[in-house]
Amino acid sequence: MVEYLIEYVLILILFVFCFVLRFIPHIISPLGIGVDHWFWKAYISKYKQDRQFPPVLPQYILDVHQWYPPLFPLVIAYIPKSFFESHSHLIAVFIDLIRLTLLLKLTYLLTNGQMLAVYTAGIIYATIPLLISYNIQLNPRGLAALFLDILIALLLWHYFGNGSMWLWPIVILIAAIILLTHKMTTQLFFFLCICSGIISLDWRLFLLIPTSILVAILMSRGFYTKVAIAHWDVLAFWNRNWQWRGAHPIKESPIYGQESYESTTRQHKKGIRGVLKHVCFLFAYNPAGWMIFLIKIITGIRRLSGGTFTSFHNIIINMDLTMFYWIFLLLFFMLLWATLTVLVPFMRCLGMGYLYLYNAAFPAALLWGIAFYVSVKDKIIWIEYMSCVFISLLCIVVFYKHLKNSKTKKIDSDFDNALNYLKQKTRGVVMCLPMQWLDVVAYKTRQPVLYGGHGYGFKILEPVFPRLLIPMSHIIDRYGVRYLLTINGYLPDNFLKELEGMHVREFGEYQIYHIKCDLD
Repeated sequence: MVEYLIEYVLILILFVFCFVLRFIPHIISPLGIGVDHWFWKAYISKYKQDRQFPPVLPQYILDVHQWYPPLFPLVIAYIPKSFFESHSHLIAVFIDLIRLTLLLKLTYLLTNGQMLAVYTAGIIYATIPLLISYNIQLNPRGLAALFLDILIALLLWHYFGNGSMWLWPIVILIAAIILLTHKMTTQLFFFLCICSGIISLDWRLFLLIPTSILVAILMSRGFYTKVAIAHWDVLAFWNRNWQWRGAHPIKESPIYGQESYESTTRQHKKGIRGVLKHVCFLFAYNPAGWMIFLIKIITGIRRLSGGTFTSFHNIIINMDLTMFYWIFLLLFFMLLWATLTVLVPFMRCLGMGYLYLYNAAFPAALLWGIAFYVSVKDKIIWIEYMSCVFISLLCIVVFYKHLKNSKTKKIDSDFDNALNYLKQKTRGVVMCLPMQWLDVVAYKTRQPVLYGGHGYGFKILEPVFPRLLIPMSHIIDRYGVRYLLTINGYLPDNFLKELEGMHVREFGEYQIYHIKCDLD
């Protein structure tokens, strides 16, 4: 009895540890945090208010339709208004804790109830940096990842457990739910189906793609066809503009910029430095996934050279087609997909590739738990494990420091004052430079913003995002821009010349330019 009590207490401590790591960003920035958070809060609040789906968000003047996958906002809309308004920043964390619960249960089953393996998997999952840095905000990625985790667990049960054919209808249903939840997770899911189908020669995995699409269309009463159109729209947009992801909209503009200039925030830099930056980010977002993968590679080389192995290494390398082998393959496919979408130019339109490592957290943590199940007495696995946790915690601290100094991911007191000022001004279109502020401005001030690109309509966004392709004077005339919100040092001199003579209101480092006279 005492032993079970200790186990429950340790599990509780694990959950508290996991929650605290994810809550610290909200202590760093108590006034608000995240970029996507404000869009989803506006989207869900509007739907709860009007009960019209999809909701109409007129504050985004460059959006055409809100054709996002519908499941996440429809589910979150059931949360009571009072809780949603005050605790929406924690919803992604709660979903993440549900993923942790599933991980612990699956690790327990696969390791015959060895609690040390369960704790190991839990600590690895709790300290994966990407799960902390991304879940500071409302987002559908976590819910989609949870469904993908469940789907993987069901398929493992079907192939290696006592699951029968009746599981396939459930698998198809969950696959369709993934399509209705998140576009990038859908892309990863399709890739996993193709790779797993090739390895296993199971035609059902290939068929799962068209079947899930058909079921998603039926479940959504045809709305998924609009989601698919919007999905193609965003892929086409980034296929044209992937080299400008994260670019400075002015300094890398063909109108105002210099051809040789390359912003520090630009995701895809040229040359070997750009490749090294990608490699560093890929590793830092999920050290546990890469380290367990590298352990396998290194020990595989030792095997070819006649070296010896720990028991875990022997199991992973010498297994034929066992469950653990397939979990390792799934992790490999996820790491491969993330790498391809980061490094291969024509695949960069498929999203910010680092974020696919979000899904790799689950199999990575599971494999670390398995490592302790079969190698608990091996000193090497302990050294590898402690090194992994230390590196992950170091990356988390770096993220906390970056967040503290960031001017785009959080709201500080001066920026909050600027938002309150805009909220009280005459209604007019707001332009933000940098553009990461546009969602929070739209939500906090209720002013229309020069932005879009959420559901469908990326083509009309292209003149101003990701770079300005037309002069500021044309932007003002075409879109009726009334206010420009910026920060010290962001705008180059040749752009500032076009703003000469305009009234400026300063809030610490932030400035609001009154493009049209509005001094009341």
